[in-house]
Amino acid sequence: MATRKQRSEAAVFIVNPQAGGGKSSKQLKSLLNEIQSIYGNAKILFTEEKLHATTLAREAVKAGAELIVAVGGDGTISEVAAGFFDASGKALKPIKQAPALGIVPAGSGSDYARTLGIPRSSALALQILQTKRTQVVDAGLVEFQALDGKKTKRVFINIADIGIGGEVVEILERQGKKLGSFISYQIATVRGLLGYKNKTLELTLDKKVHLDGVYNGVIVALGKYFGSGMKIAPHAELDDGFFDVVLLGDLTKMQMVAKMSKVRKGTHILDKGVSVHRAKHVSIKTNDRALLDCDGEMPGQCPASFTILPQALKVVVPPAS
Repeated sequence: MATRKQRSEAAVFIVNPQAGGGKSSKQLKSLLNEIQSIYGNAKILFTEEKLHATTLAREAVKAGAELIVAVGGDGTISEVAAGFFDASGKALKPIKQAPALGIVPAGSGSDYARTLGIPRSSALALQILQTKRTQVVDAGLVEFQALDGKKTKRVFINIADIGIGGEVVEILERQGKKLGSFISYQIATVRGLLGYKNKTLELTLDKKVHLDGVYNGVIVALGKYFGSGMKIAPHAELDDGFFDVVLLGDLTKMQMVAKMSKVRKGTHILDKGVSVHRAKHVSIKTNDRALLDCDGEMPGQCPASFTILPQALKVVVPPAS
């Protein structure tokens, strides 16, 4: 009878030192001291470039870590979570007996943590880790065309979208977040809308429902929030086995600007020109240039397809209220 592999490392913390625009050395040192005071034998690793967190997480999984903690924003969490999947074959599959994923929000948006109910306070987030209470949640797989034209794929854990979201993230990556996440995102959104033209998309849900038309954007959501607290998919659940697909129709620039306050509250889904669907698979094709936003990063463009990965991750969450 096969014996279960023993965990050889208690906890591994993967830290993005550039999260939130780059913490001051004093802030980062304080956070590391907090981690060491609680997890004296923890291994602390620092990311050095994009996708490095995935490599570090995958190595930690193979080494038998009991807990792997992402310290950063949504992009860092997404990269760490990708390391919990086996990418050696044609399909990405969750690694069997993978450890729990912990989260210490340190990014500018922290929208995934917001859906999970994890506070931005590192001290409180570390307290939650100690409870060891976990929830099994879904993830998503997106297959798309990279900016160099190659077909590629990646895991996402919160929200991916096609259209205005990709344009906004591209602008945000260029302009940075020196004014803070909220104001920076609002500025990028307005700048994106001013030069944006709605896209003619061929949209298919679960390979049978066709919703071809002109769209401002298509949001494929696991979590409720994106864009630093905008409640784009208010009824989304992380563990129901479905995407909430929010369709922003052929809305004008003024209509979109007017909806921004409603999106923050989640009431936009009641408006004309907005609809919500549930699906396990979403396919989007277009002859237009339509950029992809994936957990707050812009890795490519259409054509793109999104597939639910049910019960794919075990995440440390706050105690039930």
